[in-house]
Amino acid sequence: MQQDVQGESSRFVPYAGLSDTIHELAAVGVTKSRLGLGQIFVLGFIAASYLSFATTLSLVAGAGVQTPGLQKLVMGLVFPIGLISLVIGGGEMWTGTAMNAPVAGMTGRAPWKAVLYTLAGSYAGNFAGGLFCAWLLIKGSNIIIGPGYANPAWAELLHNITIMKSSLTFSQAFWRALACVWLVDLAVYLSFRSKETVGKFFLIWFPTATFFTLGLEHSVVNMFLIPAGIMAGAKITWGQFFFYNQLPVTLGNATAGAICIGLGYWYSAGMPVLKNSPAASGLNHKKYFSTHPDYVHGDRPYFAKTLLAITGTILGLAALMPGLASVATYLILEGAPSPGASTLSPATTGFFPLYGEPLVILGIFAGVTALLARIIRK
Repeated sequence: MQQDVQGESSRFVPYAGLSDTIHELAAVGVTKSRLGLGQIFVLGFIAASYLSFATTLSLVAGAGVQTPGLQKLVMGLVFPIGLISLVIGGGEMWTGTAMNAPVAGMTGRAPWKAVLYTLAGSYAGNFAGGLFCAWLLIKGSNIIIGPGYANPAWAELLHNITIMKSSLTFSQAFWRALACVWLVDLAVYLSFRSKETVGKFFLIWFPTATFFTLGLEHSVVNMFLIPAGIMAGAKITWGQFFFYNQLPVTLGNATAGAICIGLGYWYSAGMPVLKNSPAASGLNHKKYFSTHPDYVHGDRPYFAKTLLAITGTILGLAALMPGLASVATYLILEGAPSPGASTLSPATTGFFPLYGEPLVILGIFAGVTALLARIIRK
């Protein structure tokens, strides 16, 4: 092997430029972890808005198609414009951050508490954007229901999807969410493999169309879709939305982004860790990357430690965001249902049940993010 004053280059075999892509992902993750509270919230709001408009387009395009398979395909083919706009134009979608922010933690370039802050901040902004767009497109502009050019088939499709998503078992929602963000973050990952805008366009399109056509569970899409259904009269409460959908979907989405894509490609790239970072203090600095001499290899204990940190981050996000929201709405504001009660509730009506509850949750999300921001800046 080629010798160097720092030791000898590693026996790691570079594969398909993986290490270069991992370094790019880590750099993006570091940038995200340093965003201010206002920045990350607004960028999250913008990201959810793009996905909300794309979801509405899918509903409008697909509602008139009677053949189920063809309807799903039409909806899937038009939805990717939302993610393409987000990736190329800029925005903070927490499910994408669930890949690159943890990679920054894996490489030792960002502390894990900063990773959690980044996820929580974008999550809060995403919820705000989805909630606003639900009001805008349902109540404000009457695109789906009400006077104007709304078609009854659009509202019917929205109702059916809302009830279906809120009626899944925990395991169904979790595994559909894992499969979903495996595809979504694959699309985001592939966008890093191309330097041309046209290339990014097509690399994002196909995995995204696949997830939407299959009807998988995406937390940020659901932050618009289910609130829109509630505002349109679907028999779902906010507590049911957070407890039955957002909690398992958040866990599944985060697991796919951080482990299936992030950890998988980081490991395959040779487990690079920044040499001068605190995370690399116990590693063998004599073995470095020939292509990136500022990095050393992680070892098995470091991998186990990293996996534990990822697990803690995922569970922390789920507990602090949809977990707290479930407690506040389902158990306190609405009251837990009696054993054996039907999953479906009467349609949500009245100003506070319809608008007050989600605004309370948004305040909780903002407070959690502000607290995490203070912690990481101490």
